[in-house]
Amino acid sequence: MSAPAKSACRDRSLPPILAIALSVALAPPVSAEEEFFASRPAFSAAEQAAREPATCGDLEPQLPGSDPSTRVDLSIVGALTLVQTDGALWYLAVCSDPGVRVMCVTYAGNGMRIGDRVLFRGGYNRQDQTHVVLDPCLASPAAVR
Repeated sequence: MSAPAKSACRDRSLPPILAIALSVALAPPVSAEEEFFASRPAFSAAEQAAREPATCGDLEPQLPGSDPSTRVDLSIVGALTLVQTDGALWYLAVCSDPGVRVMCVTYAGNGMRIGDRVLFRGGYNRQDQTHVVLDPCLASPAAVR
């Protein structure tokens, strides 16, 4: 038998570190919107579902330092701490001191009462260090986990 013929082609694979660097360099740039949502699973583009609703305990680290330049929605699950109406609008809130309180401005109370576990989804607006308003907002009973 004769010796196997040498291949005219050499192995053209890149060293692993060079392959990684090249893939990062050629990757499409991350948009400001993608960067905003990357570390904030409770936030989403307007009227889109969040990856994971926040809870009162994990909300604060997700909050941006200032309001985004476009509408974003926040989803949060918690026990109702406020149920109030002025006859036209309903004001529902979850979370309490010392954390950030979140108020949902909506058109119906849906029979919800203080202590009920609810899910809020709505347009994010930071009022100050300890108050967030979601307007417009949808409030519904939350599934118990």
